[in-house]
Amino acid sequence: MFWALSDAMCTNPDEWVNGAKLPNLDYGLAYRWFMTIGYPRVREIIMQDLGASLIYLPSHSADFLSPEVRPYLDKYVRGSNGYDAVDRVKLMKLIWDSIGSEFGGRHELYERNYSGNHEGVRAELLFAAEQSGTAAAMKGFAETCMSEYDLNGWTVPDLINPGDSQVVGLRGGNGRH
Repeated sequence: MFWALSDAMCTNPDEWVNGAKLPNLDYGLAYRWFMTIGYPRVREIIMQDLGASLIYLPSHSADFLSPEVRPYLDKYVRGSNGYDAVDRVKLMKLIWDSIGSEFGGRHELYERNYSGNHEGVRAELLFAAEQSGTAAAMKGFAETCMSEYDLNGWTVPDLINPGDSQVVGLRGGNGRH
């Protein structure tokens, strides 16, 4: 989703002055909203699922250079699917740096609060949607969907109600469904 939104911002840019382009605002605002809940949730899932594996690591790369310690690291700290201990430790330290370190904690706060508190972010998104006409288009879409059925069922020809002759005809006369 993150890549799709960033790709969409760039491949469908908004016009600006003197032929310049800006990342598409609608996709940028969707990213802004999602990151207030998405990044903290991703961080939480990683911390829960990886658990102690983020802590159960050599403290320094010099541990791999020790002839006494290296065999134990190769045996007990190796990864799965053919990853050796060095590659597993490098990956775990990268993950730790991104979510567990002081940087990771600050980044979560940044994503949660960059544009203000959660209510302010949502209010800004609503105001932008109202100003651009997107809110009216969404409301119109919902009204169109609701106008396509009533208490008797579907009112448009491309949707079929249960019990219509078209549906019964598909079942055949032998009682099989």
